[in-house]
Order: sequence, then structure tokens, then C-alpha cells
Amino acid sequence: MAATALPATQADRELVVRTVRFYRPESEMTRIKAFIEIPYAILTPGGSTASRLAYKVAVSLADSTGLKLLTQEWWSHGRPELQQAGASAVEILDFAVAPGAYRLNVTVRDSVSGHAEAVSTQVHGFDARPTLSDLWLAPSMRVASAGDTVPIPGELREGSMLVTVAARTILTPLRSTVYYLVEVYSGPPREGTMHLTVADSTGAAVVRTAPVPVTVTAGGGLLKGRMDLAGLPAGRYTMNFTLASGPDSVSESADFVMRGLEETLSRDVVERAARAVTDVGYFEQMNAVQLDQAEAPLYYVAESGELAPYGKELSINAKRNFLAQFWSKRDPTPTTSTNEARERFYEAIAYANRSFTAGGRRPVPGWKSDRGRIYSTYGAPDDHLSRQQEGRAPRYEIWRYTRERGRYYIFADRTGFGDFKLIASNNTKETGLANWQEILGIDAVEDVERFLGIKFLAQ
Repeated sequence: MAATALPATQADRELVVRTVRFYRPESEMTRIKAFIEIPYAILTPGGSTASRLAYKVAVSLADSTGLKLLTQEWWSHGRPELQQAGASAVEILDFAVAPGAYRLNVTVRDSVSGHAEAVSTQVHGFDARPTLSDLWLAPSMRVASAGDTVPIPGELREGSMLVTVAARTILTPLRSTVYYLVEVYSGPPREGTMHLTVADSTGAAVVRTAPVPVTVTAGGGLLKGRMDLAGLPAGRYTMNFTLASGPDSVSESADFVMRGLEETLSRDVVERAARAVTDVGYFEQMNAVQLDQAEAPLYYVAESGELAPYGKELSINAKRNFLAQFWSKRDPTPTTSTNEARERFYEAIAYANRSFTAGGRRPVPGWKSDRGRIYSTYGAPDDHLSRQQEGRAPRYEIWRYTRERGRYYIFADRTGFGDFKLIASNNTKETGLANWQEILGIDAVEDVERFLGIKFLAQ
């Protein structure tokens, strides 16, 4: 699909830092998660093929006297095609501070142009144990499953939850659900209620939920949920979370944006086209059956035991995560959005299904045939000979690879239904037939000798 670039808005060019604070009673410290949103619009593609964006992130944390307590620098990369959709990268910083005031400074420098953008934000460590953490809003959140050994790109684990990170929470008419998470810090167990309010930019409440009973266990706990805001007009909003227990109540709030439908549809076309070429985007478009079909031929290229975690008990998200990670490890150019190894493999599987499917009473899918397996594993042969049945000799094919140490593979169709079996090869990983010369006959073996330049028949 051809995607038309969208003009970059001012918001698309803003470097944004958002912090969420959690309290750690055992150390009396405040744990801070900082999300740094880096708009691709401020970066310049570079490299020999201009196929990537590269930038350096420098952060420092200073106390109220100006003393630097933390300094970090790192390089990261992005995909230039996502510039068209006004996309951003999100870098994550996780650190702890004692009670007091601090300033977090962030600078992002483009590796090609040298242009730098800087932003700073005030951070405050809790002076005493609070009742609530900051309210954390996210565009997506899910329960981690057994297959989620590590979060997928863009997710952060918080307890049993995997949260999609964002410095700005942006909803759209197509993705109108906002997720929330807040920690409660309590000594003894407590009973109470919680409710949510959404206010517009004027402060007027536009959505209000009914109070819901909650129980907080001794020491505290995690409260989380979601709210579908379909139909909310475009604009900026504030969500307010309130926890009430007896006569006391405490609240935390966080901002989010709802985009309009026209802008959403324009961006969605571009984002989908750009994301579809990535490992994550490739598999997120598949249903459970398609994911299983994508996993089935992987034993051709997988290491021993590598596919063991994949099974029917995995959730669909866990299966997508597994397959994306499987191919991410094999990406020959990880700094680009396209994974050439994955594309070559599945193109080979599709070609094998079109070209090598055997007939008969029990048709064999092309990728499961011997020719399909060799084609999917090693690609197309550099040279190839095909002969029709003649006399007692069955149809046969010879595939020769000038790479891979000069490998050759000889296949024969002894059934007449296109079920070519591998009968001989100089690849020690393959098993041929000891009587392959008898199967072909002398004339055909001499034909093979002439093609390969190898003597098989005794003099």
C-alpha cells in the first residue's frame, strides 16, 4: 500500500518527558519511571542507504543544589519510514530518589545533522509514605502469560502486568480504551470504593463512573482497570482516580488526548503500512490458526529445543511475541524495519506451496516435501536440471548450489504424482537412498554425471 506522508505538526516535533512515581516503603525511597518520547520528525536518516535514524540520548539528574546524582548516555536507532506517520520512539529510564526536589534533564542529538533538542522536568521524591502512587495511564495493558519471558518492544512489566509505555497517552476513535494502574500503600487492610472522572480542558466532568467497592490488603496493593471512551470528542482531557475509605478520600490525576477521526484515519493508513514490515507487525495481523501455520515450518531453521515453548496453551499474544522474538534474533540488519531473513523464509514457504505440492490420495503441502524443505532452508538453486520420465527412469531433478560448498540434491518422482523424494546429496545433513543409481538407471546416472561433473559409476 502506498502511504502518503503526513505533515508534521508541532506536537509531532516535541521532545516529551513524563514521569510516574511509586513509593518503596522498605527503603523509604521513591521509584521513578521516566518515559522519554523522541519524535522521529526531528531526526535525519543516515547511513549508506539512509535506511535508519540514529540518535544519542543524554540524561542527568540533579538535586536542589545542582549536584548531579545521575548521568547516562546511550545510542538508539529508529526507522525512517515511520516519520511519515508522525511516529516517535520511547526510551525508558528507571531510578530511585530520596525525599526532596530534583531536576531531570534530557538531551537528544541527531547523529547526522548534529541537531539537539533538550527538555527538563521537575521530579519530587515523596516526603513520607503516600496513600497512592502517581496515576499511570497507558494505551494498552495486558496480563503477562507463561510465554512472556521478556516484554515485547514497547512494553514494560509491572508486577503481573505488561504495560505499553508512552510519554503521551493518545486515544483515537479506533483505539478508544484507556488503561490505568495505581499502587495503594496501606498499613492494615482497608475497605473502600474507587471511582473515575474524566474532565475536559475547562475542568468540566464529561464522564463519571459509579463507586466500585475495593479491598486493599495489608501493606497495600495494585488497582488497575480500563475505561472505554468511545464517542469522546477530540481534545485534551484529565482522568481523576479517587479512592475513598470512610470519611477520607485521596485522588491522583493524569492527562490524555483524544484524536479526531479524520486525523486518526490518515495516520492509521501510514502506521499500518510501516508497521506491517516489522516482525511485530507481521505477526500481529495473524489469527491463531495463521500463527500456528507460520510456526509449523520453523523446525527447518530453528536450533535444538528452540521451539519447545510454543504450544497450544499459549495465548494469541504470547504466540505473536514468540514468533516476533524468534525472527528478531535472526535479523541480519536489525537497524532497519525489514527483516530480510523472515521475508526470504516465508516467501520460500509460499513458493514451495505453489510449486511443490504433491498430488495423490494424500496430498503433501509443498513446504513439507523434500524439495520444499531444501528450497525453504537454502533458497533457490543456482542451477537446476529437470528430466521427464523415460523408459524405466522416473522423472528426476538435480539442484546445484555453487554456494554452501557446492551442494547438490537429486530428487526423483517414483509415484508419478509429483511427490519428488530426495534420493542423493553430498550434504551430510541429508539422508539419501543407497540404491539411488538403480532407481534412475545407467543412462540417467550418466546424465547426472555430465550435469554435475562428478563420476558415480564404476569404470
